[in-house]
Amino acid sequence: MYCVGWRRNRLEIVIKSKMKKLLIAVTVTLGLSFVSISQDTLSVLFIGNSYTSYNNLPLLVKNLSTSAGKTLNIDSNMPGGYLMSSHLNDATTLSKISQGNWDYVILQEQSQIPTIDYYRYNDMYPAMTDLKSVIEQYNPCAKIITYMTWGRRFGGQQCDPSGTNCSPVFTNFNHMQDSLTSAYLEISEQLNIQCAPVGVTWQYILNDTTLVLHSGDNSHPNIDGSYVAALSIFSSIWKLGTSGLTYTAGLSNQLAQYYQSKSDNTIFNSANDWNLLINNPSANFSESISGNTATFTNSSSSINSTLNYSWDFGDGNTSSVQNPSHTYATNGTYTVTLIASNCIFSDTITNTIQIGTNSMEENTNTNFEFYPNPTTNQITINVEKQLLGSVYTIYDYTGKSILSGKILLEQSVIDLEYLSKGVYFLSIGENLERTVKVIKE
Repeated sequence: MYCVGWRRNRLEIVIKSKMKKLLIAVTVTLGLSFVSISQDTLSVLFIGNSYTSYNNLPLLVKNLSTSAGKTLNIDSNMPGGYLMSSHLNDATTLSKISQGNWDYVILQEQSQIPTIDYYRYNDMYPAMTDLKSVIEQYNPCAKIITYMTWGRRFGGQQCDPSGTNCSPVFTNFNHMQDSLTSAYLEISEQLNIQCAPVGVTWQYILNDTTLVLHSGDNSHPNIDGSYVAALSIFSSIWKLGTSGLTYTAGLSNQLAQYYQSKSDNTIFNSANDWNLLINNPSANFSESISGNTATFTNSSSSINSTLNYSWDFGDGNTSSVQNPSHTYATNGTYTVTLIASNCIFSDTITNTIQIGTNSMEENTNTNFEFYPNPTTNQITINVEKQLLGSVYTIYDYTGKSILSGKILLEQSVIDLEYLSKGVYFLSIGENLERTVKVIKE
């Protein structure tokens, strides 16, 4: 049985609420930058204990960043044995958080706490929830990463100092690691924050080789273990692979490259995405055009922060309004660009719009009626019998066919729900002789 003492400032905190679980499905190509980071200098605060301070993990991450051409400003509070709840009541931790201007805050729980159910649910989870609130209060732009630790080398039962609350008897490293992985993933999902899967990378390496990542106490990391941890945290911060980085922390190039490969495979090729892109905004918009005026509806989204917007209307004019309208001086085709950003990350989308001139024209000499117009979801067409069997086609303002079908009844309904807002043309017959303008609102 392992009974390692820890500092405590509270034992019982009731979890007051559980945030809705949000998942992001992503496709990642290893070795490519798949998210736009708007700066090459970031500031990171590490909050943990000896698992973070051993071999000066923050400095290792800083040195890796330097070798990647990035600048990482670091600070930390890492007293031995500290819990997340200890940090929540620690003047030094709170002072460093309140300094503000942190881009990232890394949270590392005491190594046994997540494996003991009583403390996982009554101490770790509530404390991380409260720390997240404090961090966001002073650092509106800060992103939070949980630093998943690793199991003891030979497993064993983990207990509090009194022996009152204990974990299961872990038969080996893998058994304990599975418990830690579950705990860190659960709280990361609950709080919609990232997870740096250090322990899982350790697991892949230890199951693949006879290498040793633990120090002599079979708990803390040796320099290899800390280097592996630094690789995972580097990628979690910068969203970049580590393969080919020249900083090795004194390890042989061959060994460092092996660790880099394992870390990259864990983070970028895993079935679990570790919430890696949870802070990445998604830019999107649609437009409605009336005459020479375009009205833009912004549908960009971000899970963890408020977005800022930068519009380029393609004629030399710009805007930072969320849902702008813009009147163009002349007819023509314009490329509209929207950049949605949230301090660190940004996403860009461009759409081409047509102002004033259309390749489609309305022909009012028709023998059918349709309604309503403007419409939101559908239109109803009433036709004379001689038009039964005719093909109808919906075109956009450039003349591109959007959807089509055959008129089989004198009264037919066309579903427009999935079309963007804008001006369209409804044509019946093959030669466009019966064409009317349809406005989708």
